[in-house]
Amino acid sequence: MDELMSGNSTIPNQKMKASVKASAKKTLDPITNVYIWDMDETLILLKSLLNGTYAETFNGLKDVQKGVEIGKMWEKYILQVADDIFFYEQIENYNKPFLDALSQYDDGKDLSDYDFNHDGCSSPYDDLNKRKLAYRHRVIAHKYKQGLHNTFDQDMIKLWDDLYDMTDSYTDGWLSSVYSSWEVGKLQCFSWIKERFSSPNVRFCVIGDGWEECEAAQTMRWPFVKIDLRPGSSHRFPGLTLRTVGHYFSIVYGIPDAENDDE
Repeated sequence: MDELMSGNSTIPNQKMKASVKASAKKTLDPITNVYIWDMDETLILLKSLLNGTYAETFNGLKDVQKGVEIGKMWEKYILQVADDIFFYEQIENYNKPFLDALSQYDDGKDLSDYDFNHDGCSSPYDDLNKRKLAYRHRVIAHKYKQGLHNTFDQDMIKLWDDLYDMTDSYTDGWLSSVYSSWEVGKLQCFSWIKERFSSPNVRFCVIGDGWEECEAAQTMRWPFVKIDLRPGSSHRFPGLTLRTVGHYFSIVYGIPDAENDDE
């Protein structure tokens, strides 16, 4: 599922050439920069928490070990859910692009009392084992339709909620403002974000690596920063600086960014 998040920061405005007269007090209104991130690659990568690289980009302002511990918790609970609920260990070596790929092998058997732990499902994946895989796919699809609150018990839901809050706090609210573009598209999400931050002193910048967010940014006439996943790139995240983003702001908005001189 493609998801987007938005965040904003306020910086001092710079003097601009304008047809209006400057106020007697020469008061400068603040500019709010709204950053729209494509979450697929540019949010908090689990690996960057586990190996400490996320915290290290803050030059001592973040507790590296705490970030590593949070990353290990995500790793532990993700694997726990994958194994206990979605048969990960049993089906990880048999990849199919979608859950209905084996539906032709499913005979519709009632699985209420089916023992998935002792049915002997294994390779080679002949027709018999494909039927057993199809049973698992059917159960997985059913659990997706039920939703998390009908699949997890209350203790598990609280555990995930607490981990989410802990991560959101550690990453200064990175998880708080998320929009899903799966059903409506990224252009619609961008329009909602623009409405949310409606003000003449707001500037928007889209950061991601896909064609859809690039086209949506062009339609909105916003700068688009394409993330480069290669090591050492100035467009890699974590590592993207205000200097780099400020360059894109200045091209589209024609306003020098006051923080361009700071990393």
